Amino acid sequence: MLSSTKRSDDPTAHPSPTLPQLPLLLPFLLLLALAGVLAVQPLSANTELWRTFTTVFVSILLEAMPFLLLGIILSSLVHVFIAPDFFRKIAVKWPRPLLIVFAALGGILLPLCECGMIPVVRKFMQKGLPPAAAVTYMCAAPILNPIVYASTATAFPSAPWMAVGRMAVAFFVVLTIGWIVSLIVRRSHSFLLLQIDSYRETSTHSGNQPFIPLPIKLRHATEHMGKEWMETTVYLTFGACITALFQTSFPRNLIVDAPWMNPALEHVGLITLAYLLSLCSTSDAFIAASFTSMLAPASLLSFLVFGPMMDLKTTLMMMTVFRKRFILLLALVLLIIVPLFAALFISVVL
Repeated sequence: MLSSTKRSDDPTAHPSPTLPQLPLLLPFLLLLALAGVLAVQPLSANTELWRTFTTVFVSILLEAMPFLLLGIILSSLVHVFIAPDFFRKIAVKWPRPLLIVFAALGGILLPLCECGMIPVVRKFMQKGLPPAAAVTYMCAAPILNPIVYASTATAFPSAPWMAVGRMAVAFFVVLTIGWIVSLIVRRSHSFLLLQIDSYRETSTHSGNQPFIPLPIKLRHATEHMGKEWMETTVYLTFGACITALFQTSFPRNLIVDAPWMNPALEHVGLITLAYLLSLCSTSDAFIAASFTSMLAPASLLSFLVFGPMMDLKTTLMMMTVFRKRFILLLALVLLIIVPLFAALFISVVL
């Protein structure tokens, strides 16, 4: 039993005879079932809230799943075609601070939505990428990329400095996160990761591996995709359900128009809103733009920077890789440094 388990994780092993496409189809069948339920609901007042909830829920899944699938495909290709010590060899040649800087800029070359980030980060660490660089890339790639910059500039045509500010604040935030994680890892990996042994692949060096035909590699990649797909979609679906519940039942003006709101609490309020709404980083700027006349620019920057780095559905998916205490620490650090860098940028620019 043990040997068969190891063989399923080894790119050199022959794939199992089971259909690898079945795990990939199950989440899509779930979506079809949900869409069918939504389509046959009666149009009555008693079902209006349920209809709104299911519409938002399915919309979140439809928006997130393509990005998650893209991340899983990339993760599976890395799993099969990249040597186990590939990133480790690169990491030893670069000073740790410089490696963190390159990880922060990784979104320019490999932009990924936060929905598809977790499978990729997990596989990068299995291939030897240091956790500090992996966490830096995880926080940076969903926001520090040309697509997000363009969408932010489009949402704020009369304030082009908002797009620049979003990139600048995010860059310094992810660098700070990377250096903090680097200090944590020096003390103990166990504070950061779940199942530490699983984050080091046991395959031999690629030069000593036997030749594997391309069809076998591709089939193994498909099986790996199915395994990742089944694991991550459970957390994504649960997170989408909670997010839809908040989006349909939690009034946004409860935070925005609160009488006790002041400039300092605006940051906390909008960060909370960004966390609960779990918006895609390519579209959240248009939501922030609707608050321009009501809220300070610094708090809007906090909204735009915090959300892509950590939100409700991403938190649940992070639990497949990171320990809960590290996720809590990451959230607290972001809650502190994002408003600080946002306020600093606004004080310099305006």
